[in-house]
Amino acid sequence: MSTASADSALARARATLREHLPRRRAQWTAPAAPSRDERVILQRYMDAADRADAAVAELLRQDALVTMPPGPLWVAGRDAIEDALARTCDPASPAYFGRWRHLPTRANGRPAAAGYVQRPGTAVYRAQVLDVLRIENGMIAEITAFEPHLFPAFGLPLTLSAATGD
Repeated sequence: MSTASADSALARARATLREHLPRRRAQWTAPAAPSRDERVILQRYMDAADRADAAVAELLRQDALVTMPPGPLWVAGRDAIEDALARTCDPASPAYFGRWRHLPTRANGRPAAAGYVQRPGTAVYRAQVLDVLRIENGMIAEITAFEPHLFPAFGLPLTLSAATGD
């Protein structure tokens, strides 16, 4: 996209936002906190992910989507997501990534899980991914994963102790 095209798109986007948002920023409402049901699903997601359990797939809609902007990661469908997780969560797999711990947070008004991984042979859990969940009708419809450099902006530590999980 050229600079002129980008400037034009931004101008149109700003005009659209001005039409839909209150004139003064102070009047904008904060996103609603995740509902009780969303918090329960988030906790189930984190518990299953910590155990590297297939229960993660049970929380996904059949047409669930995982993306990781700005990177090219795009996994569509519960079966494809489950296959990708199986390879990285199985200690017997050459693609095994390590043991996981998750902390709850929220991003853009949505429930989110801060994922930390303890790689084989290391003594701490390091920040790895921030999973923002879009939940529809009690199921995870989309997971948008962000890189760990965002953790400090959410008040999240970059490491957790392997001994305590803190």
